[in-house]
Order: sequence, then structure tokens, then C-alpha cells
Amino acid sequence: MRGDQLSRQWRVIRAIESSPNGLTVAEIAKREETGIRTIYRDLEALQAAGFPLYTERVERGNRWAFIDTFKFKIPPPFNLTELMSLYVYRDIARVLKGTAFYDSLESLFKKVQSTLPPQAIAYLDQIQSVFHVGIKPYQDYAQFRNILNQVNQAAMERRRVEMVYHSLHRKEKSLPKVDPYKVWFYDGTTYLIGLCHLREEVRMFVLDRIKMLHVTDECFLPSKD
Repeated sequence: MRGDQLSRQWRVIRAIESSPNGLTVAEIAKREETGIRTIYRDLEALQAAGFPLYTERVERGNRWAFIDTFKFKIPPPFNLTELMSLYVYRDIARVLKGTAFYDSLESLFKKVQSTLPPQAIAYLDQIQSVFHVGIKPYQDYAQFRNILNQVNQAAMERRRVEMVYHSLHRKEKSLPKVDPYKVWFYDGTTYLIGLCHLREEVRMFVLDRIKMLHVTDECFLPSKD
């Protein structure tokens, strides 16, 4: 299958990359538990895709390795396959769209893309045609960005908040004071977990139901339990 071939080729790239002196076809075939002819086809396909592989004659046969100048284009401490993996999984970051973290992640992915050689980008496009990271529908938090930033800051500084909260279950608005313990992103939804002084219990609040929020000057200490 095409997906199996691409996965194997990925492992071949990683194996050669991590071997300072290169690898023979027999060594690669043994690692992959497959035939020598299969590995030769993989190496030829990678060369055709533009990866600068070369062979060097040694006692036990030809060793395959990357041209040294190709390796030096990757900034330390990363290697090629680590950066390629980040690029493949960049779709996952979309669930954080609208938060303070998303912009920095987008900047990171653009830097990764600019670092990768053209042949690596082309190869990744092939991989993504058969391997896709799917995510559930998620809330775009752009309109709640200010509230999310305030909640994050309050939780870090251990400062109590006052808020107007719309309860979907009770279909009413409440005005609780809350000690924000943690901001939790789970299954496509962001929650505020904290001690609600209105109910005198730790509760979970859905972030997009917080209609207004004020960070007070009151500090708190989370309970030991």
C-alpha cells in the first residue's frame, strides 16, 4: 500500500540521518524486515524526490548517506525528521486558534517551513495525501480572546475573578466570584476550573459562556486537596 511505502521511506530517511557513517542496503533491509530490492526502490524514489543521497563503496558494500552540506541546513538541536514531523502535525494547532498561543505556534510552523528544503516539503505533501490528522469540531476563541487572556493571567497570579456566567442548563445568568485554578482545553472546548464562592465548591465553567470577567486584587491559595 502507498501509505506503508511512505511510512517505510520515512523510517529509511530517519535511519540514514541518524547514522554518521551511513548504512548499507542490507542493514536498512534488516531494520525494516523487508527485502533488499524493496529498499533499493525506496532509495531510488527518495533520490528522485530530490533528497541528496549518495553512495560510498566500503568493504561490505555500498553505504548510503546524506551529503554533508544538506545536513548543515538544519539548525541544531533539531534534525530533519523532527522538523518534518512538526510540519505534518501543524493542523493540530488549529484547535487553539483565537488564543494567545496560536500566533506563536503559527510563527513556529512558518519558520519550520522556511527551514525545510524544497524536496522535504514536496515529500511531506505526498505523505499528507495519505496521512491526515483529523480533529473534532472546535470553538474559534477569537471573540473570547480577551477573556481567555484574563483567565490565564489570573490563574498564574492566583488572583480572584468576578464574572457574569450564563448557565446553559439553568438558562440563567449568575455573578460568581471564582478562584481560577486551571484553564483546561478538552475535547474541543475550553473550561475554567476553580473554586466558586457562590456554590462553595470547585466547579467547571465553559469559557464561551463567560459573558464578562473582572480580575480583582484579591489573592488566593488553592486548597491542598
